[in-house]
Amino acid sequence: MDPRIGLDYIVENKDYTTKLAPALDTNSAQVKKQVFELLSALCVYNAEGYSRALEALEHYKTFKTERYKFGIVVDELKAAKANEYRTVLLAFINCLIISTPQLKDRNRLRNEFIGLKLLEILKDIKSKCKDPDLKVQCDVFDV
Repeated sequence: MDPRIGLDYIVENKDYTTKLAPALDTNSAQVKKQVFELLSALCVYNAEGYSRALEALEHYKTFKTERYKFGIVVDELKAAKANEYRTVLLAFINCLIISTPQLKDRNRLRNEFIGLKLLEILKDIKSKCKDPDLKVQCDVFDV
C-alpha cells in the first residue's frame, strides 16, 4: 500500500487527529512509538500534515488536562528506557522544528522544548548513549 494514501486520508479528515491523541494514553511504548512515527511522517508530508500533528498534540493536552502540548513528548523522552523509542521521540521533535516554515516560529518552538527542560534530558542521554542514531538526533537538535 502506498503510504501517501494513508497520510492523505489523515490530512483530509481532520477528526482523525482526535483518534491519535488517545492512542498516546497507553502504557505500551510500542503503540506510542508508532503514533510518534506517524506524527513525524505527517510533519514532513505537507503543511496540512504538520498542522494535523500539532492538532493531535493539542487534543492530547486537552484530553489529559495537561498544561503544555509538548509535555507528553518531553516526559516520554525522559522516562524512555529503549534507545529506539528515544530516537523516535527526538526525531519527532526535530521534524516539528524543521517543518516549521518561519525561522522565528522555529526558534519559538525550539525554545518551548528548552523550557520543558529538554536540554537537561539531552545532556543526560548524550553522556550515557552509545547508539549512533540517537546521537545523530541529539546533534540535530543541538545545531
